Amino acid sequence: MPEPTPVHPEIPLFDHGIYTERSDIRAHVSPLEKTVYVFRTAEGIRAIEKYDPPFVDGFQNGVTGRTATGWLVRPKWIDDIRELKFFYWSGWSEYNPNWNTSRKGKFAVTCVQQIMRLGRFPVWLDWTEEHQNKELQIDGTDILIFCKKKVQVKCDQKVAEKGNLFLQKAERNPLRLR
Repeated sequence: MPEPTPVHPEIPLFDHGIYTERSDIRAHVSPLEKTVYVFRTAEGIRAIEKYDPPFVDGFQNGVTGRTATGWLVRPKWIDDIRELKFFYWSGWSEYNPNWNTSRKGKFAVTCVQQIMRLGRFPVWLDWTEEHQNKELQIDGTDILIFCKKKVQVKCDQKVAEKGNLFLQKAERNPLRLR
């Protein structure tokens, strides 16, 4: 895929996003929809490469100029994406769209942690072959699961109004909050 051209090239950004992070799973929290979109990072990258979505700049409240660049990706383009409707969570009432990016990020992490506590967060597992040790099988172990996964959480409030997830390529952190 050719390198996308930024809309506002005069403001330098650092490569930091879906291509450079080392996550296994991404969770994009959409407070206005009360929904969390969960997908494997590799599937998000495949969607970018397959559909060549629009490349746009991102902005933060109270900051002059762009603070990020990335792709606008339709959730349906991402294979095996999970949309977790989380309407009943009381934390939604605390959300303020005017918060700075750092506060929105902390809010999104809290939301995802709550979903995890409830056992609703999907995790793609790796496993070994069926366990052949008869004693362990008798004790109830047929499959051994390995699950050391890295999850990247994003507050993606514009999904509701735009219909796209923002998959970041580069950023700057002018407020130095996180």
